[in-house]
Amino acid sequence: MPKEAIIEACKYIAYEQAVGKTDLSGNDWESIFAKATGGESLSKPLGLADVIIKDYSYSVKTVKSNSPHTAKSVRIISGRNNVSYSYDIHNPLDNIELSGQAVLEIFNTRIETAKSVYKDLVHSVLVRSSDLTQFTYFEYEAKPIQSESIFWKKNTNNNLEGYTPDGEHIYTWQPNGSQFTIIYPIPEDAIRFSLKKPQPLDVQKVVEEIGYSSSWVEIK
Repeated sequence: MPKEAIIEACKYIAYEQAVGKTDLSGNDWESIFAKATGGESLSKPLGLADVIIKDYSYSVKTVKSNSPHTAKSVRIISGRNNVSYSYDIHNPLDNIELSGQAVLEIFNTRIETAKSVYKDLVHSVLVRSSDLTQFTYFEYEAKPIQSESIFWKKNTNNNLEGYTPDGEHIYTWQPNGSQFTIIYPIPEDAIRFSLKKPQPLDVQKVVEEIGYSSSWVEIK
C-alpha cells in the first residue's frame, strides 16, 4: 500500500470519526482500503479474496492493539474452518493432528481459490489503536501452509494450537464455532503512521448544509 494510498485512507478514517464512528469494523476498513487504492471490494469473498486491484487480490483484515507502533505480532481471525462440513470429522479432539491438518487444508483451499482467478493473493493487515490515532500497516504474500510440518496441542480451553517445527505458536482453532486464528509477526518495514483526531461534526450545521427541512418527512 503506497504512501499516497495511506494518506487517502486516512481521509476516510477521519471522515468516519467526524460523523460519529468510534471504531472501524472489518467491513469499514475493507471499503476504505478499496477506495484508497482504487480497488474493487467484492460483495462476497472469493476464497480469501476481499478486494481486487488490477487483477491482484487482497485478503483485508484489521485488528485492534493497545500499541500499534510497538506491537511485535497480532492475532488475526481468518474465518471459520468447519472440519465436520469439509472433512466429515465430527469428533475433532479424538485425533488433533488429523483435525489440525484439515483446518489448514481448508485455509489452503481458500488461498488456491483466489489464486486460480486472480494473479496473486496478498494478506493485508491494518493494526489500529482504540482511539483511531495510531496505525501500523503490513502485507504478506499468501502462500499455502505446509500442513504436515505443523504439530498440534490441545490447550486448557480444549482449543487446538498449531506450532512450527521450532516450537513457535502460530495457529489456533476453536472446535466450538470453528474459528481459525493466525498469529502474524509484524515486519520491521511495516508502515507506522498517526492521524490527528478530528472534532465531530455539529449536527445542526450538517442538516443546514444539506438543506434539511421538515418537508422531507412523510408520516403515514
